[in-house]
Amino acid sequence: MSLTPFSISSNGKSSGFTLIELVVVLLILAVLAVIAAPRFINLSTEANIASIKAMGGAILSSSKMVYAKSLSQGVEKIDKTTIDLDSDGIDDVEVSYGYPSASRSNSISKIMAGDFSNEWTWSTTYGDTRFWLTTAALAGRSGEYINQTAVRDSGCYILYDPATSSGQTPTVTYVTTDC
Repeated sequence: MSLTPFSISSNGKSSGFTLIELVVVLLILAVLAVIAAPRFINLSTEANIASIKAMGGAILSSSKMVYAKSLSQGVEKIDKTTIDLDSDGIDDVEVSYGYPSASRSNSISKIMAGDFSNEWTWSTTYGDTRFWLTTAALAGRSGEYINQTAVRDSGCYILYDPATSSGQTPTVTYVTTDC
């Protein structure tokens, strides 16, 4: 004889879960949810931070490759100019002292490959002095924007400061207050 909830056995007694047993099971599930929920939320935060830091590393690595190309073209001491990255005779990226500048449309966004324009949101400060970058998921939109409000409001972003003099390297700062 198999027992199923609320079945009548051959001796006339009903078998199944009592109200107390159901309440105890629900309480156990509630306690487990309270314990597990912060861990899942924390994983999301850690994933966002890891994504931001990975992109920051990729930007710095790409910047060094752009600098190498700037050295070969002899423009590493020029405040602002453009260089040809793929030797096709067309200048591809704006550089500042050999490294990518903070241009909204002609620097970091040009050197990053793949689905960058669909997966990231970026902007610059007035005068292209600083490049702001976050994931499209955190900003709620993707691509290039005129002001950095969407990036800043995400509370989880990268700030790229280009080189401002010869011999200086660009810096990447991570803001992870609300990741």
